[in-house]
Amino acid sequence: MKKIILINAIIWAVLILVASYFFKNDPNYPYFFGILLVGFALINGLLSTYAKPGLKSKCR
Repeated sequence: MKKIILINAIIWAVLILVASYFFKNDPNYPYFFGILLVGFALINGLLSTYAKPGLKSKCR
């Protein structure tokens, strides 16, 4: 499960960097960037919650 969390974090980091490069001149970029950060926080939080040892039965 730790590999999945690491891969997820790398994918989100690449997505944020690519979006920053392509959408930096867009007037709504701060909102888009905020949505990406909130999305990363939610997904990473959910994955780390399910990675705890007591919750392995929910990972299947």
